[in-house]
Amino acid sequence: MSAASTTLIQLTDTHLLDDGALLRGSIDTWARTTEVLRAAARFAPDAVLVTGDIADRGAQVYSRAAALFEQTEHELGCPLVVVPGNHDPRGAVGADFNLKRLASGPGPADTVQMVGGLRIIGLETHGFGEAAGYLSAGQLDWLRSVLEIPAPAGTVLAMHHPPIESLMESLAGRGLARPQELAAVLQGTDVRGILCGHYHLPCSGTLGSIPVWVSPAVSYNHELFAPGTAGQGQDTSWLSVITLSLGQLTATPVQMAIPAPLLTVAEAVPARHHVLI
Repeated sequence: MSAASTTLIQLTDTHLLDDGALLRGSIDTWARTTEVLRAAARFAPDAVLVTGDIADRGAQVYSRAAALFEQTEHELGCPLVVVPGNHDPRGAVGADFNLKRLASGPGPADTVQMVGGLRIIGLETHGFGEAAGYLSAGQLDWLRSVLEIPAPAGTVLAMHHPPIESLMESLAGRGLARPQELAAVLQGTDVRGILCGHYHLPCSGTLGSIPVWVSPAVSYNHELFAPGTAGQGQDTSWLSVITLSLGQLTATPVQMAIPAPLLTVAEAVPARHHVLI
C-alpha cells in the first residue's frame, strides 16, 4: 500500500465441501481455493476479502476454512475479511474468522476492519435456503452509526448478495432485497465501493452513485452461451484485484488457468435443485 493506493484481493463463492467430495462431481474446490490464495501473493494485497458461500450447502468445513484463512493472513501479512453467503448457515462465520476486526455489529460477521486509512465493513446478507438476501433494520442502524464518522481513506463494503440485478434471467430477484434501504443509508457517506459475489458471473453497476462490483467465483461460473437455460459452467477459478487510489476504484477479474470444457445441459444439475446459487 502506498500513500495514495490500496490493493484488495477479492475471492468469492468457494463452495468448499467435506474432505474428498467434488463439487458437481469434478471440481476440487479446496484445490481451487488454495490456488487462488497462493496467487493473491503476486499482487501484494493490503487485504483479502472473501465474499460468501464459503461452504456448499452448509457443509461442515468452517473450522478447516478458518485455519486456512488464518494461515493466509500470516503468509500475506494482511487482514482477511470474511462474510457468509446464502450457502452458509447463520452463525457459521463466527469468532474464528475476521481475527483483525476492530468492531462487530448485530451479527458476528458484521465487522469493521482498517487497512491503513481505508475502512472495510463486512455485512452478512443472510438468505440461507432463501431466494434473496437481506439486511435487517438493526444492521442498517448499526451501519448508519459506523458511517457517521468518515474514515481517512473512505470505506468499502463487503457483502454476498449484490444490490444490483444480473444479466441472467435465472438470477432475477436473487440479489439483495430492498436495495433502496441500503442506498438511503449510504447516501452522503464516505463509501467508495460495494464488493459482492453470489452471481458466479462478473458484473458491475451502481447503487446511487456508489460503484458495485460482483466478482466471478472461485468454484465455477455461469456460461451465458451454454445451451438451454441452466448456464452452468465449469471453468477455472477467478479472483478480482481491486485498486483504490485518489478518486478512483478499479476492479480487474483475473483467471487462474485455461478453462476446462463446459458442462452439457444433461450434466448440469437440474433447475429444481438450484434453490441455492
